[in-house]
Amino acid sequence: MKNNRNFQKLGIGRSLYAFTKKIPLVMKMFIFCLFCSIGMLQAVESYAQNARLSLNVEEETVANILQQIENASDFDFFYNNSHVDLGRRVSVSAHNSDIFTILNEVFEGTEVHYTVLDKKIILSTEIETSIQRTQQQNNTVKGKVIDIKGEPIIGATVKETGTNNGAITDINGLFSIGVKANASIEVSFVGYKTETIKAIPGKTLTITLKEDNEMLDEVVVTALGIKREEKALGYAVQKVNGDKLTTTKGVDIASSLTGKIAGLNIQNSTEFNENAKILLRGETPIVIVDGIPYDNIGLDDIAPDDIESIDVLKGATASALYGSRGASGAIMITTKRGAEEEGLNVSVNSNTMFFSGYLAFPETQSSYSRGQSGVYGESGYIWGDKLDIGRTAIHYNPYTYEWEEQELTSKGKNNYKNFLQFSFVTNNNVSVTQKGKYGSFRASMTHIYNRGQYPNQDMNKAIFTVGGEMEWKKFKLEASASYNKHKSTNNNGSGYSGSYIYDLVIWGSADYDIRDFRDYWIKGQENSQQNWYDNLWYDNPWFKAYEIIDASDTDLMTSSVTGSYEITPWLKAMIRGGLDVSTTRNEWRNAISANYAWDKNGFYGLSRSTSLSLNTDAILMANKTWGKFTIDGLFGGNIYYYRYDQMQSTTQGGLSIPGYYSLKASVDPIDATSALQQKRVNSLYGKLSLSWDSTYFLDVTGRNDWSSTLRSDERSYFYPSVSGSVVLSEIINLPSWWDFLKVRGSWTVTKSDASIYANNNVYSVSTNVWSGMTSASYPSTLIGGRVRPQKAEVWEVGLATNFFKNRLYADFAYYRKAESDFIISGGVSSMTGYQNIQTNFKETRLRSGFEITLGGTPIKTRDFQWDILTNWAHDQYTYQTIDPEYSTKKPWVKKGATWDWFAINDWERDPEGNIVHNSDGLPTKQNFTTKVGKLTPDLVWGITNTLKYKDWSLSFTIDGRVGGMSFSRTHQMLMNGGAGIDTDNKYRYEEVVNGNKTFIGPGVKVVEGYVTYDPDGNIIEDTRKFAPNDIVISYENYIRRYHDGASAPSRQNVLDETFFKLRNLSLTYNLPQSLCSTLKMKQASVSLTGQNLFLWAKEYKYADPDKGGDSSGYESLNSPSQRYIGINIKATF
Repeated sequence: MKNNRNFQKLGIGRSLYAFTKKIPLVMKMFIFCLFCSIGMLQAVESYAQNARLSLNVEEETVANILQQIENASDFDFFYNNSHVDLGRRVSVSAHNSDIFTILNEVFEGTEVHYTVLDKKIILSTEIETSIQRTQQQNNTVKGKVIDIKGEPIIGATVKETGTNNGAITDINGLFSIGVKANASIEVSFVGYKTETIKAIPGKTLTITLKEDNEMLDEVVVTALGIKREEKALGYAVQKVNGDKLTTTKGVDIASSLTGKIAGLNIQNSTEFNENAKILLRGETPIVIVDGIPYDNIGLDDIAPDDIESIDVLKGATASALYGSRGASGAIMITTKRGAEEEGLNVSVNSNTMFFSGYLAFPETQSSYSRGQSGVYGESGYIWGDKLDIGRTAIHYNPYTYEWEEQELTSKGKNNYKNFLQFSFVTNNNVSVTQKGKYGSFRASMTHIYNRGQYPNQDMNKAIFTVGGEMEWKKFKLEASASYNKHKSTNNNGSGYSGSYIYDLVIWGSADYDIRDFRDYWIKGQENSQQNWYDNLWYDNPWFKAYEIIDASDTDLMTSSVTGSYEITPWLKAMIRGGLDVSTTRNEWRNAISANYAWDKNGFYGLSRSTSLSLNTDAILMANKTWGKFTIDGLFGGNIYYYRYDQMQSTTQGGLSIPGYYSLKASVDPIDATSALQQKRVNSLYGKLSLSWDSTYFLDVTGRNDWSSTLRSDERSYFYPSVSGSVVLSEIINLPSWWDFLKVRGSWTVTKSDASIYANNNVYSVSTNVWSGMTSASYPSTLIGGRVRPQKAEVWEVGLATNFFKNRLYADFAYYRKAESDFIISGGVSSMTGYQNIQTNFKETRLRSGFEITLGGTPIKTRDFQWDILTNWAHDQYTYQTIDPEYSTKKPWVKKGATWDWFAINDWERDPEGNIVHNSDGLPTKQNFTTKVGKLTPDLVWGITNTLKYKDWSLSFTIDGRVGGMSFSRTHQMLMNGGAGIDTDNKYRYEEVVNGNKTFIGPGVKVVEGYVTYDPDGNIIEDTRKFAPNDIVISYENYIRRYHDGASAPSRQNVLDETFFKLRNLSLTYNLPQSLCSTLKMKQASVSLTGQNLFLWAKEYKYADPDKGGDSSGYESLNSPSQRYIGINIKATF
């Protein structure tokens, strides 16, 4: 009911255009519906005259009355919002009356007229005066409006040019209108091109409307924040509207965005206050907010309710005007600036989700104690004695602080779960908008609170934004500012060493109950000695949560101003500036007696850092059309400045006063460091776009940067791009079911400068090195040679197409990126006096891949609609050329091979692949590395479905990855330490309880002969003869060897990361308009929301492969993956 120009259907708020989309013969079911509709036309007067309704309302809005009529009958209303005052209040008293009587009473005293066509009622107005009507009666024009297939268009507007005199086509597309002599009429309908023809009285006109591809084509935000039609672009772009992100709201928008963009791989974290890893075609894209590339803003810094839309520009061509910072693509975020409707609007959006179970959780045995060789002990391993069979041991008592003989029982079988706390996430937003004659204004406040799954984990985030726009004559001004406060109590407790899983799961056993250690200080020794059984490696988890602290407090401020002036109708000047400043205060401390922290004698550290970036642009833009030819261009300049300033101080030698966390409590002189980095890039850029007849499009861009991080003679570098597209559907005749077809292509070259101060030769200065003296060391890397900027050449081809009256669409893209001239520190002869030299790497690496997007609305009826969006993306990384000097010397490093390989020391195997055992019955590892797979997934995919039925809607996203490998430390160390649930078996029981070793490792043994390898693992000579392994060995010894240490991956623990998730789900009910009016609201909805609801993983069992491994392929005791379910409430006043 917001679009004043389009006809809308009451109740489900769709236009007549949507209704006519049901009529074409798209599917067999629609043929049946069409014939049924034709048959029903024969009963036009029958139903309208015989239908009886009762209605008794006092001072009710017209909108609610029409809604009640629809609910109580089979009638549907169609109308133009600009003609019908839906907010007018009337009283109606009708009992068993026909529809004509009721409508006469509703619209008495107004200019609204109605036409009853079967069960469809078209409302319209007659706004001409009686005199005009009399003058026009002798110039009546009649006709029929159809589409290119001959189908009648219902509800098309037929208007006398230059007047408000008009009519609306009926169910058969027919119209009749009285006009002045020599008049012309305009025929328009949403989704079609407007036709203007000469009015010929006395002749029945047939007017054919053609679909307007420009109207149907989506407008996207491109580089520099410029909006363009997607069909004009020669590169891949994908758009997500902001309203898709505001229901299932978590800590940030990354999870809501997962699976919705082809080629965007979002690896969501399971750790508290850790951002998702976002990769676009395998690289980290730049985040652009309202056209400005802020340095300190990520997706987690923007509230979902502040987002109007997100446009993902894929590849370097899409973001070529941003220079090296846009070389990996861009995520363009357009924020909300004002209201769509005039007046004051207040919106509230609240979502709270609570923990409701785990998707991936480390499972442990509770049958054996700490110790080794079946004997209880404090070694840390969980290979001790059998529990719950009456055996005793000298055990630590957390209440007496003494070592006492106690029975070994599994009283702590749920230690990890008993330590975890109930977690939840709240995300609340209130926004106020005001729109007036000259502009609009919006203010928004968002508060996000996350209670983590570990004690003392609380994250508070407050985001305040204000923005607006103003237009006066030819001048337009846009401005915005935001303040983001992000505070976390404790980020400690993740990773391998020192994490909660490390203490409680990998090296924790069931023979103690963690709840007995909740008072983590020994009484009388508070702040000096923790209450715990171990004094070397592990900490009381409660002590870790409250006394080993890594806290952060960030203040982020941004501001931007954009001013534009229309010099002529085809020439515009624009100036834009953006500033962002991020100040972070980090505080670290650990109490005395901490075993795994910064200093066992106590520690306190403080760091303050400020990061600032300034972006300014001055742009001159032109757009001129001559007939079918259009030229669009711009020329501009940019100044980018970046500054990072940090100061850090820490205590040394411990704390002189227990519990006093201050630099003043340092036993030794404090250690203080500082850092200052600055960078400036000056740029000139330009773009020329040519188009012919909205069919042929060509873009040429160029940018030159002058960077302060390069030598003066290498400081300037230029990168061009060319892209184009052709709308083939405007050239060739496609089948009637095929509506649109476009092909596109692009090419670009990007270059990247060196990091800050990478070209400076500086001494390293250290204080208090020896007897309080200061020292300085000469740099070990030779710098100053001729070093070129890193280079990348990218080309891309693709196509986009629409089918079945634009109900379904598809997009395909293939890209290829060759990267060269990497700046590295290569080895150099010690005779030079240096260890390394800064140089350009001669190795060239290729990134290539394809992306497919399919989507549309397969089903759309009066009450039901199904929308679907699917994405698939495949990336492949290969070597193009090898550097004979600096490339890795491995047999799999060669032209055409993948460069994202993962290699380990695999098990020695016989020709059939069986593991070879030594004379002790233990598996033997190779002394050379072997490639076992690659880190990058073969496929990243996502499917989003939205089902709407009347006032209900169900939306859910399923996404996943296929392929990619990582080494799971969780899986390996659960077995190595003896805590894994699979270690509780008959072999262990027989060995520990009865003292019998019964385990034989599966595989073979060598009975004679030997084998020799070259350094690459190729067999030189092999005379071995094998037999099945029959050597009986300790089960504990075998497993500790088979599942090796934390930094020695075993092949069976290098896992496939294939998985899929039910990522997000929302079930929404939109409150009826009548109830909203009673509650003084414009609209409102209630939703059941869920996130991370279901996980299926191919090989990962005890950790979430969504987070998976790091950039090196190591998964390091990832925290359990949680399921959230909650409720969302939205209201607009």
